[in-house]
Amino acid sequence: MTLMLMRPEMRRSSYLYFVIGLMQAAYLPFAGIVLRDRGLSFEAIGLIGAVNSMIALAAGPIWGHLGDAVLGRANAFRLALVSAAVGVILFAIGPFAGLPGAALAAFAGAGLVPLLDSIGMEQLARVGGQWGPLRAITSFSYAAMCILSGALVASVGAIMIAPLYGITALILIVGTVGLHTAPAIQHASRPVLSEAEAEIERSEIAGPNAEIAVAGDWRDRFGTVTLAFQQSPRLFAFLMLSLLVNLGAGLFYAYGSFRIQEVGGSAAAVAFGGTVSAAVEIPFFLAGGLVAARLGLRSLFSFGLFAMGICSVGYAFIDSPYWLALARSLVGIGFACTLLASVLSVRAIVPAALQATGQALYQSVSYGLAVAIAALVGGIIYGELGAAPLFLLSGAVMFGAIPFAWRVLR
Repeated sequence: MTLMLMRPEMRRSSYLYFVIGLMQAAYLPFAGIVLRDRGLSFEAIGLIGAVNSMIALAAGPIWGHLGDAVLGRANAFRLALVSAAVGVILFAIGPFAGLPGAALAAFAGAGLVPLLDSIGMEQLARVGGQWGPLRAITSFSYAAMCILSGALVASVGAIMIAPLYGITALILIVGTVGLHTAPAIQHASRPVLSEAEAEIERSEIAGPNAEIAVAGDWRDRFGTVTLAFQQSPRLFAFLMLSLLVNLGAGLFYAYGSFRIQEVGGSAAAVAFGGTVSAAVEIPFFLAGGLVAARLGLRSLFSFGLFAMGICSVGYAFIDSPYWLALARSLVGIGFACTLLASVLSVRAIVPAALQATGQALYQSVSYGLAVAIAALVGGIIYGELGAAPLFLLSGAVMFGAIPFAWRVLR
């Protein structure tokens, strides 16, 4: 299974998944605590997180459309990389407390993971491989990089985020040189239709609403998003499940680092928690595909929800930064299981030609809309009531989502 990643057809994808883990570990663990160190309140950080998540929500479908229908996945991925690097560097340098840079990073970051996953899925389809081992590479590199980035940010300051992220982004861009993916849909051959044939096509797409159909094909209306929903009847229910789950998970992700800091932990302790979480993800990404094949995606997903719920409840009561960091191992289990089940669900639900759009919709709802709500509500709860009510609420949402997951997934 893992040897498949060393085949010539998969070496480039393995390289990309490895380097993106290094790149993300230079920024993601520290975004919130840097804002806190710059004097912002929990409520303000929650509002900023909500705004950036809404930016990501809007940006996700745009990147999916660019990848599937305009630029092609490889070119769209390169554009997202450059934009994200500029945003993170601006955040680290700190004009206006780094807020414009964080917004740009949120916009560009909304395209990085879904575009890379669509590229990875395309390569895996050629060799018949599993996505889990490929994603495990990112967890390994993220875990290793967190140790270095945590030490540097703790000793030198937030300015170290800029060179760490910028250098790894450059290395990642170099790895895309010569990368070829499926051509964008609009570049594929499409027969020229007569006006009568075009009218019939519009009527078939519009169904009972043919009298209000807009002239032109799907690209003239809502792009590949419309097409994805038309061709994927189960997509909406899956996205609603993702929204619910990530409302609970978002409370943890947005404020887990602050909890470690609140009980006396430093940036290094926060990074250590990220290392523990990412390291634990690896075996679950490797074995998750086999579990899903034997027991179904809903079993894998539900197990992940249970693990994350236990961790959230633990964060409500544990008051040691060391034990909080170790408790994040449960989040590593939960994240690996739910992410693997989600990506494979999108792969099964959405047609291959629309994978970038499908993955972008999943990322936008999960890490855009859900995290926006969680960050805003969580900031108020944490600021007014403290950590215990927030993390207990997070755990309750995780546990409460299990029956819904059992119904939606297969």
